[in-house]
Amino acid sequence: MLQVTVALSSGRSASLSIAHSSKVGDLKALAQESLGKPFIKLVTGEGRVLTDLSEPLEAVGLQDGDQLTMIARQPFKMAATGKAFALWTVGGDTILTWGKPECGGDCSAAQDQLRSVQKVQATDCAFAAILEDGSVVTWGLPAFGGDSSAVQDKLIRVRQVEATGGGAFAAILEDGSVVTWGYPFFGSDSSAVQDQLRTVQQVQATYYAFAAILEDGSVVTWGDPRHGVTAPQCKSS
Repeated sequence: MLQVTVALSSGRSASLSIAHSSKVGDLKALAQESLGKPFIKLVTGEGRVLTDLSEPLEAVGLQDGDQLTMIARQPFKMAATGKAFALWTVGGDTILTWGKPECGGDCSAAQDQLRSVQKVQATDCAFAAILEDGSVVTWGLPAFGGDSSAVQDKLIRVRQVEATGGGAFAAILEDGSVVTWGYPFFGSDSSAVQDQLRTVQQVQATYYAFAAILEDGSVVTWGDPRHGVTAPQCKSS
């Protein structure tokens, strides 16, 4: 028999005894039963993800005393464009979409890239997913943010993506800078304020415009000047 330990990220673990002739699927079922928690994948101490449930444990190379990490299944989350839905779990490798295909209901062209999805944002006709490595995958109507190819080389170490209700995305990178794409009328053109978009802490959006809070507490806005770009006028008493 093979003795291994399977641990959750919380620190909770279980010592398991399983036959050498067993398969990855058998180990997964035993781990789920022992820890009472469904999960999406097992990771070895060397960082190998065990995805093939039919693979024999002997081929995996597990040894007595090895420890594996169990990536638990997270609650389902949803996002929606104006005409399509997306359903996923944090850390999962699959997104289910339905609705009008051109508005995000069909993610088949991007499905192979959707691995370890963390967050999904949506404009009126496109989705943007942040992956575990900080990259971004988009699909949907190209003009409304579904095509990020023009800025793809800049979309690295992304920590937040916000979207206007119309058709533009804004991504905050780890260094506090911002990358935008989509339909210019809805806020994708941030060139006029790009030099000011440093040390950005948070971005919020209306249907047509973005507002970014900087580290010093100041606010930078861009988008359609008729819809939320002018300086704040309301003051608290």
